[in-house]
Amino acid sequence: MKILIIEDNPDHAALARLALDPPFEVCLLESGKDALLYLEGLARDACPAAILLDYSLPGMDGLTVFGRILERGYDIPVIMVTGQGDERIAVEAMKKGAYDYVVKSGNYRALLPSVIFKAVKQHEMEREKARLALDLERLVITDDLTGLFNRRYFYRKIEEELVRAKRQNGKLTLILFDLDHFKKYNDTFGHLEGDRALKEVGKIILFSIREKVDSGCRYGGDEFAVILPSADIKHASDVAGRIQRSVREKKMGNIDISTGIAEYDSESSMEDFIKAADDALYEAKKLKGRWELVSNVGVNIK
Repeated sequence: MKILIIEDNPDHAALARLALDPPFEVCLLESGKDALLYLEGLARDACPAAILLDYSLPGMDGLTVFGRILERGYDIPVIMVTGQGDERIAVEAMKKGAYDYVVKSGNYRALLPSVIFKAVKQHEMEREKARLALDLERLVITDDLTGLFNRRYFYRKIEEELVRAKRQNGKLTLILFDLDHFKKYNDTFGHLEGDRALKEVGKIILFSIREKVDSGCRYGGDEFAVILPSADIKHASDVAGRIQRSVREKKMGNIDISTGIAEYDSESSMEDFIKAADDALYEAKKLKGRWELVSNVGVNIK
């Protein structure tokens, strides 16, 4: 267990080293500046399990160093070390998010191992709790079959992006897809093959959109949607075209795909925006061959 000790007093540093026998692996640095440079040079998964941070340091004090650690997003439990009579400093550090504090007193050496173990354990429990919460959130917003976001998330996300586009006067486009002849395919080859086809379309959509920017959603049984922030109608048409070609190249029986695209107008409501894409999709489905794109640019329906 790697522990970073930031301490400029040689006697106190020696005490800490003596206290932290294996399984602790100690890295000792004498200033906040050196510690920050050290952390910057590490991969995130190679960071120490905890930081023992003295308040009285050259250059910048421990509270300032702690603030810099927080600003840079390091997820490492910090234990503040103060001298006797400086407990107010420790309290201030705890308010900022320090996991614990230790006062340099007669039992300083004896206390260190248990304080560090406690902080590391608490940190691990908090990370596990956060991971479980994230997993639960993913379950709530993810379609089990395709791995895309579900309809619930679609409405939440499109509302968020509409607010952002209106506030920033930015662009936003929406693509709606519908699998043509899917019911016949399902009836002919069975639900298992139908599910495989839906999964394949989900993979194609995920591969075709910008990761962590666009949102691919399963909008209904055989309906899909892609929300594209900061994208104009040309970009959306390119994305839709890639998805259409990829679906067609898979040659999943007689399954085709129709597409409708709408570009957001700041005067339109969310309902109008979605309806515009849906109307464009309806027009696409009426076209012979069903592979044409139909877009509705500058939607402003009242």
